[in-house]
Amino acid sequence: MKNRKCMWASVVLCAALFAGCAGVPGRFAFDETVPAEQSTLVVFGTGIRVLEYNGIDIRTGWYPNDKWRVNRITLPIGETTILFNYFNTINMGNTAYYAHSEDITLKFTFEAGKEYTVASYTRRKGLFTKEYGVAVWELASQTGSPATVENAVKFWKFGEV
Repeated sequence: MKNRKCMWASVVLCAALFAGCAGVPGRFAFDETVPAEQSTLVVFGTGIRVLEYNGIDIRTGWYPNDKWRVNRITLPIGETTILFNYFNTINMGNTAYYAHSEDITLKFTFEAGKEYTVASYTRRKGLFTKEYGVAVWELASQTGSPATVENAVKFWKFGEV
């Protein structure tokens, strides 16, 4: 019986260690004193690494061990300024292009009663052209990458390949 307990403890420990390395999504409230009716859930997803939220450095709290990950954060509603780094892979047939930018400022007004995802996007603009950038969706994506680009409510185009 003792060996079985040790085995399960090892499995749980390994799973916890793997999860920490794999960038498991973070879930937390930015300010727990803000009432629910004055808050919204925002998922910062694929390709977005937030550096500052309304001028506050949040890197160590939102990205433990300096790992990129999806974050599900309850934020106060209203106009928000986010400083972030951006990374996106744009696949064009057999070729992959990598887009990376640092210290980008985004402003958006989050509303009560809605949930959002802020993530990188790509969309076809022609037979051989794709546009890329950051978009906001009015839904809280479980994966940090909403399925369709068309239903985004706001786009910031960074370029085309």
